[in-house]
Amino acid sequence: APLPGPGAPLAMSIELEHAIGCNVGFKSICHFHPNGNHYVKAVGGVVIVGDLSDPHEQTFLHGHDDFITCLAVSNDGRLAASGQQGQNADVILWDLNSRRQLYCFQEQDHGIDCLCFSFDDRYLFSAGMATDARVFVYDTQSGLIICWAQLHPKPTISVVSGGFVRDIKRRDTHEYQFAACGGKTIAVWHLDAMKGEMTPQQIGNAGKQTREYTSLAFASDYEHLFAGTTTGDVAVVLMKNRVVQQFIPCCSGGVTMLICIPAQGGTRLAVGGGDGTATILSGPTPCDIREERQVTLDGPLMSMSLSSNKMDLLTVSSQGTAYLMRTKDLAVKVHNQVSSGALYDVAYVAGVSELFLTCCGDGLVTLWDANDYSAKLRCPVRTRSYPTAVAATEDILVAGCNDGRLLSYDCAQGQNLWHIDNAHKGGVTSVKLASNCRFILSGGVEGDLRIWEMKTRDMASHLSEHKGRITEVQIFPNDQYAISCSRDRCLLTWDLRQQKRLTAHRERHGGINCLAVAANQTTVYTAGQERQLTYWDLRMADPIAVYPMEEEIHSISLSPDGQHLAMAGTGLVVKVWDLNQHAVVSRGVGHSRPIQKVTFSPDGKQVVSVGLDHAALVWNFYA
Repeated sequence: APLPGPGAPLAMSIELEHAIGCNVGFKSICHFHPNGNHYVKAVGGVVIVGDLSDPHEQTFLHGHDDFITCLAVSNDGRLAASGQQGQNADVILWDLNSRRQLYCFQEQDHGIDCLCFSFDDRYLFSAGMATDARVFVYDTQSGLIICWAQLHPKPTISVVSGGFVRDIKRRDTHEYQFAACGGKTIAVWHLDAMKGEMTPQQIGNAGKQTREYTSLAFASDYEHLFAGTTTGDVAVVLMKNRVVQQFIPCCSGGVTMLICIPAQGGTRLAVGGGDGTATILSGPTPCDIREERQVTLDGPLMSMSLSSNKMDLLTVSSQGTAYLMRTKDLAVKVHNQVSSGALYDVAYVAGVSELFLTCCGDGLVTLWDANDYSAKLRCPVRTRSYPTAVAATEDILVAGCNDGRLLSYDCAQGQNLWHIDNAHKGGVTSVKLASNCRFILSGGVEGDLRIWEMKTRDMASHLSEHKGRITEVQIFPNDQYAISCSRDRCLLTWDLRQQKRLTAHRERHGGINCLAVAANQTTVYTAGQERQLTYWDLRMADPIAVYPMEEEIHSISLSPDGQHLAMAGTGLVVKVWDLNQHAVVSRGVGHSRPIQKVTFSPDGKQVVSVGLDHAALVWNFYA
């Protein structure tokens, strides 16, 4: 379709409104912006600049095609740099004022482990993964490569900038200084930008103690370097002779993050631990710091960032919870929560456009409030299993798990009401609630459809005709009929009262992944492995129409007015299909891994998509 001229609104469009997520599997992925009002974080392959006080204010920077593994924000807040993993391990330099891409550096392969701006933001230090084994330094103004060298230490887990190299009388020379650590090594890089050379120099161990280092921070005067270790101590290095002076015990589970907080007449260090603790160490000199205060959060701390006024820390735990902490007394307040694993299903609470549920690989069913994108409930299923399908009314939610259990929770408090063990051998793939709330229909990996009485939790009927994994089930509005599709290529309708099959339709070659039933209850849309969208009339044996697709579609959802289908799959794009024009009329880019599920809100104004990139994206739909 031709696009309207500039300024004219698109007749039919989908626009990214909010992304729920954060790449908490990687370190230092969420930062305070130096202006004090915004944060910068990575979700899947998207960099997000968001307002700390307004959850609806988010800007999206698109440019990566796989997980962003590292993120750095310049000291003046003008620039940000992000690096990704995968085939195109690009480093992208962003202008945060105009919110656009400045440069894309395509030098490295396999993945980027660390990024760091020099103290004056003139240069960007980029360390590749151990398989890439190279370090590059880029000029942030011209976008040119200043120099490159072999990676040292290998792998490099953390890099910090340390002003200029100093001579024996501790005067600044013209060489820039970066410290890098990994394994049992800490190295100091000397960068001579004039000559385009860089050389690493190793830091010596005092005595026979060896440690594995995980994180670094320079003291504010650059005379000492602090290094966190896997054994939970902080090593203090004197930069004058470059030797470890001593180890200060701090936490268990290893030190994950270090930040030096500028203090009057003394040293203050914030330490994030693998045991979920945040600790402030303080003392008159760097060698005399001791624990001053410690708080425990809900999981290992993956990210820690200091605000420009040095009053607050923004910390993110591996559970996906972001906290704002005061540096003076470690007073903690939860800022927001996100899912920390791959997402498998999303469903709105029946008839409510403000509340939707997601099923996550971290083992939680989460109820989200679409007004401020906060997590109202987080319901855990059993350990070592995760939820794969969910359905809910305003009172209860029912989730099916990959270990074959069905669980129910109360939607007000989130307490576990009941569970059915071994509801489906091999796992539950789809769950739906009857509109009168008297029974539950569930489908499983082995092709069984089962009906469960809500009151007694007994199995009322067992319909086994599918030979393959059931991908989706739906109940017709009168609660008497149901329809199911499966990887065995079949689309079957059922009379639930008489417990028998009514109709059967079959695709030619590939399994069916998803279905949608039109309001007339005879037209059904399906899509799947054949890479095509099929229109069926349940009264006719053959499809009415078939439209080829560019990818395998994993999920389709019909808009409440019956005019549009939202669909998504392996192509990473949410598409809106117009059922009158029989064409894609709008595309939404934002996911960086296959999308598992899309759904329209009951009022038809929003679409939510979830995928294996740990992101739940909320789209505004303008018809």
